[in-house]
Amino acid sequence: MRCLLIGPAVLACAATLACNSSGGGRGDGGVITPPPGPIPVFQCSDSLAAPDTVVLQCGERISASTWRINVVIGVPTTSTDINGFDFDVVFDPLLLAYVPGSAQPGVLLSQGGGTVLFAAATSPGDPGRLVVGIHKAGATGVQGTQYLDVILAFQLTSQTAASFPPQVLRLENFRASDSSDVTIQGIIAIDQLFLSLQ
Repeated sequence: MRCLLIGPAVLACAATLACNSSGGGRGDGGVITPPPGPIPVFQCSDSLAAPDTVVLQCGERISASTWRINVVIGVPTTSTDINGFDFDVVFDPLLLAYVPGSAQPGVLLSQGGGTVLFAAATSPGDPGRLVVGIHKAGATGVQGTQYLDVILAFQLTSQTAASFPPQVLRLENFRASDSSDVTIQGIIAIDQLFLSLQ
């Protein structure tokens, strides 16, 4: 009779025992650990380049934490006498880092043979600024055409395992010059590439 009078309490006790025993001897008090959340992915997004505009574009993802970035000019170019470029690539050094020695000249200035002179290194005291100079040796120039549009390629790596929102890479101190070292006013740089870890 006593069991009938305190039926709800008995049921509650039985339910508690059942819950506590459902762990199968796990020893964790029946607490279920949720699965880990999604792993952030290092992502790159960009847009096509309009003629006579220099932009950064996503190349190949080298590893889970490294992207190759291409510096590209929109083709066909109006100028047929492009000799070289000078510019800085600016990014947040707390989130991204340039991979030393990864910069390589592209096909634009290599066409027609000859030597391409280039230098790419982070600015002393400013690890978030990659300073680039790339020129065709001698007083010669080229035109950007289909499949001959990559100026330079380099690699950036993520500095953190924590997620971060899209970060724009900026092109600063940009200058395109012809074979007489005169600035080509019709060629401009546009910021349009974003890197994120999310």
